[in-house]
Amino acid sequence: MKVQSLTYTLGFFLFISTFMIYYSFQTPTTTINKTNKITNKNNPSEGQVKHIVAFRYAQNVTKTEKDFIMSSYFSLKEKCVNTTTNQPYILSFDGGYPNSPEGFDQHMEQIYIVTFRNVEDRNYFVGRPFHFPFDPAHDAFKNLVGKYLRMPISEGLIVMDFNVLNKP
Repeated sequence: MKVQSLTYTLGFFLFISTFMIYYSFQTPTTTINKTNKITNKNNPSEGQVKHIVAFRYAQNVTKTEKDFIMSSYFSLKEKCVNTTTNQPYILSFDGGYPNSPEGFDQHMEQIYIVTFRNVEDRNYFVGRPFHFPFDPAHDAFKNLVGKYLRMPISEGLIVMDFNVLNKP
């Protein structure tokens, strides 16, 4: 048993060492230039922002209601216009149903990725109570979807944002 454990440990160590040596000699596959740059650590609001949202519905919510929520959320791509600039500000809006075989989806039923040009546009979208002014169309959607989500809200909603560090 101890020999087998030692063999596994040595094998793992050899694998990790080989992996580290191999990748230490690899040249980066990305370049940094004016159209493709890594976000400056001193300016975390630089660059595009991805806004990830996942919903888990209350047990009594029907498929028809879930489909209605999805179509309503997707419609924000056209409805969301910055009232200051009168311009649409969502770059892309993707979503669907989780299908990962890994099983770590936290039982979420729908997931969305909304892309914004910058932190300011994301803040306008997220709106109150975090930011003013805010987008009235997204605010109305938040009021709509809230009653369908599983409670407590920490079981019915996941929201994560990040600045895109590297874009091919």
